[in-house]
Amino acid sequence: MEQILEVDKLNCIFNKGKKREVTALKSVSFSLGKGECLGIIGESGSGKSTVARIVTRLLSATNGSVMLEGDDLNNISKKELYKKIQMVFQTPVESFNPRLRIGVSVAESLKNAGYSTSETKERVANLLEECGLTSDYANRFPHELSGGECQRAAIARALAISPDILICDEATSSLDVTVQKEIIALLDNIRKAKGEDISIIFISHDIALVQAFCDRVIVMNKGEIVEMGDTDEVIKNPKDEYTKKLIASVL
Repeated sequence: MEQILEVDKLNCIFNKGKKREVTALKSVSFSLGKGECLGIIGESGSGKSTVARIVTRLLSATNGSVMLEGDDLNNISKKELYKKIQMVFQTPVESFNPRLRIGVSVAESLKNAGYSTSETKERVANLLEECGLTSDYANRFPHELSGGECQRAAIARALAISPDILICDEATSSLDVTVQKEIIALLDNIRKAKGEDISIIFISHDIALVQAFCDRVIVMNKGEIVEMGDTDEVIKNPKDEYTKKLIASVL
């Protein structure tokens, strides 16, 4: 499988003041293949979201490297980076500007890319429908949508510019179980439709969702990768003691 993202020996240390340092990541290395869905699991504070923030350049690593299609992430402009990588966040309503209608938020990256007004309107309507919403949702404000509807709109917004990588950072954790399954089904349909044109990093503490959706999984504990491999193999036959305890806690 051709690799689209290669992360090598990432370290991230936060300075908490008065010479107190907290190590968020310790020598984290992994790769993401084209068309692959990679799960990252672990308890709160394990470093999952820190990885996502570094890959999207919302946070800088202390050292280590991230290569995107063979180019150092630090040498890619943020404008170009956000054409290639988009993120769906944990709290869908809060991820939107409350003063803007949903259609305006979904359209933002399209306008920045030079789409005409008519092209943008048509693309937004198609995106919303692809994500299970009718086109009239473009005229609604975020607070007028349920959590699940808002997350569908957030996925539409992330897909607008046709990114190569979609990062879902606890994208289902604030939703009820039924809606979680609907969002996973939506993401799965997107994967099948786009094939190798989209790769997904799915960050979650929900092992069942990861097992149902991801090809491979990374298990993180205290900023380190403690286990990595085929999802079913890792979950059914965990080797690391932390992984065993993590899986046992939800069975």
